[in-house]
Amino acid sequence: MAETPTIASSYTFDPFARHQFYHDVNESLARRAIERLDASLPEGQAAHVVELASGTGAVTELILDELERLGRPGYVTGVEPSTEAIDIARERLAGRQVEFIQGEVDQMAELGAKADAAFFCNAIHLIPDKVDVIHKLSSALRPGGYLAINSSFYTGAYAPGSERFYHLWTRRALGWLRAHHPGVRTSRQEKAMAMQWLSADGYDELMATCGLRVVERAEETVQMPLSSWQDIGRYWLFIEGALPGVPIPIGADALYNAAGEAFEELGLTDVPRVWLQLVAQKAQ
Repeated sequence: MAETPTIASSYTFDPFARHQFYHDVNESLARRAIERLDASLPEGQAAHVVELASGTGAVTELILDELERLGRPGYVTGVEPSTEAIDIARERLAGRQVEFIQGEVDQMAELGAKADAAFFCNAIHLIPDKVDVIHKLSSALRPGGYLAINSSFYTGAYAPGSERFYHLWTRRALGWLRAHHPGVRTSRQEKAMAMQWLSADGYDELMATCGLRVVERAEETVQMPLSSWQDIGRYWLFIEGALPGVPIPIGADALYNAAGEAFEELGLTDVPRVWLQLVAQKAQ
């Protein structure tokens, strides 16, 4: 993943992650995966779950909640590159069965015992070499273990009829730049963090390449209000992808204002978006 710019600490994913639909869609994935894990283990055996890119602990908390709901003893290891995010997650989940390690996917091999399940949520689209990261996640699993991933950046994420919003949002953002910062241009040469989109079938093939078989696949539609689009438009990685080469603070303002204009012009109260939810199992 790309090196995080210093200014990114002011343009984080957290405001977007606080929306109820985001909680609900990730809770759905956690429930699908942990129920399968629970059914595969002997009664009373503790489950070990690892989570890559655990952030501030939003999904980590959902995993712990599902283990508790099912009465399954267990613990979670979160692997996260940001020390600031880890500090927040540790405070958020103080007293629960979780530990956090600073690092990225390469640290998965250092965890010792193989995990019963692994999660990698809302980030696989940011990884250029998906085979490498899924292979490393698979290697961290015991035989028969489960991998759960999801993404709303895949071929199929645009709900039918929603394309007009995305086109207008982009046009209005570029128009806002011309009006307020005429000297700023997007850069075709800028090597931004390109989101690598696959189809749902493409993800099935990716899993198979890495020794995993998809055992559950769902495409869940959520309704995203204006505030959520404005929040994702102030996330630095999204800005770099949507307006490459534009300084992050300027890009954030452009996307924020353009989202409001697009909603007003189209008379929208929300825009549907589809999440791909996958649970795959490692060969026994």
